[in-house]
Amino acid sequence: MYDESHKWLIIGHNLKESLKIIDDSTFNIATDVIIAEPSTRGYVLYDVYNLCKDHNGSLQTVLFGTWHKETGLYVTLVKHKFSRRANLQGMTLNVGVLVNHKLPNIPIEKYLLDYNKKSKDSHSKFMYAILIHIAELYNFTMNITEIDPWQKRGGNRGPVFAAFEEGLIDICVNPTMIITERLNYGDIIAPVWPVRTCFLFRMISSTQLRATQFIRPLAIRVWYAMLIIVALTAVILLIVLRKEGFHDFIELCGISILSSMGALSQQASAVIPYGVAGRIAFLHIMFFSLLIFNYYSASMVSNRLKNIGDKMNDSLISLANSNFKIAMEPTQYIKSLLQEPNLEVRYFYQNRWLKLSESTRHLSIEEGLNRVAQGGFAYHTLTESAYPYIEKTFETRMICELMEVHLLRTTLGLWSRQNSPFTEILRTGFTKMNNAGLRDRELKRWSARKPRCPSNILIAEAISIQEAAPVLLFLIVGMVLSLCVCAIENIIFWFWSKR
Repeated sequence: MYDESHKWLIIGHNLKESLKIIDDSTFNIATDVIIAEPSTRGYVLYDVYNLCKDHNGSLQTVLFGTWHKETGLYVTLVKHKFSRRANLQGMTLNVGVLVNHKLPNIPIEKYLLDYNKKSKDSHSKFMYAILIHIAELYNFTMNITEIDPWQKRGGNRGPVFAAFEEGLIDICVNPTMIITERLNYGDIIAPVWPVRTCFLFRMISSTQLRATQFIRPLAIRVWYAMLIIVALTAVILLIVLRKEGFHDFIELCGISILSSMGALSQQASAVIPYGVAGRIAFLHIMFFSLLIFNYYSASMVSNRLKNIGDKMNDSLISLANSNFKIAMEPTQYIKSLLQEPNLEVRYFYQNRWLKLSESTRHLSIEEGLNRVAQGGFAYHTLTESAYPYIEKTFETRMICELMEVHLLRTTLGLWSRQNSPFTEILRTGFTKMNNAGLRDRELKRWSARKPRCPSNILIAEAISIQEAAPVLLFLIVGMVLSLCVCAIENIIFWFWSKR
């Protein structure tokens, strides 16, 4: 109970005798133990602590203050304990690291500082850079120990927490997921490394004929409202033109409908009304058609400029319902991620993942991203692993077409062994690094940047023949229909003229 939450006052007859019977094996930098030694007029108080006995630390005694019956308590040691105990006097901390890409002939300290290969074990290199700053702040040294990989140590706990339990290391530079099951094997210092895993895929414009793309700029309710307004306009024009001298009902209906449709299509009118009522009605129809035309064309143009015609929401449900082929990077954590109780994760797992064969579920990161570049394929991996490869191998247009559907967004934590004497001082040191901006600086330095897409790459995009085909098809259908109607009219005229 020599932790931050307990305060001790020991009253003894002699300071040396009191120090002999104290077991300081579990003392640490946060320990609050005061020994009171009697004096002629009261008590002399001493602050007693040991930074870490297991690391050759010695019991330290510092005058805390005095207590007199007449004057009460007088404290001379007013400086905060973490400030006055900050000098660890060159003490050596055992720091563990688990790396996957280091060559055998390279020293581990040199590898962790290698910025040329920052995409390899970047989170470990980031945390090691932070620990170097903390070591300079508190005057301790680090003994770097490589931890055996997962297959050789740890079982379900993992190699890091097995090394904690065996007492081989005090802290591990590998940020690890913060889950409650691991609190039995280690203590959390702080959340340090934001991590994202997602499905990456190219959203390529479809080459199929899509007549609906010309209906999409206006909602379906707007189209229905326009049809009703055209019908009402034709009726109003029929009434107005009837007052202007048109008596043939069939001809009047044809003129009303053609005038309404022509105005809506920004075309000329079949007749020119002479009356005031007819001109007012015709003028309002033209203004209405002008506004609708502007809304429609503006929506079409903005949709084209923003390139939002074929976008998918950041939703696993949308991905599960898509036609993309799917694979994941083979990692230890992926099985636990797919067992999350989240609604979207469960839907994706049951409706898409379980339907894939075992042979097609997992691909290496190089093979998976190469298939993403070909199109029609979604690959799941860490963004820290994917971004450097994408930036080197993908063309600019491919980068701009990339989309992400996230499976995990979290922050990995820095862990120390359970009840470590250095946990509190490392928490304080990391807080100082965060407040001073060093953590943000190192995070930007070691994390992979998202591949840049030039803002103008998808703006000046030509319309393909597949996209324009519905318009041409509509024109051809209209021409064929008009020829058929013309032929029917001539046949009827010829038949009636013969009679």
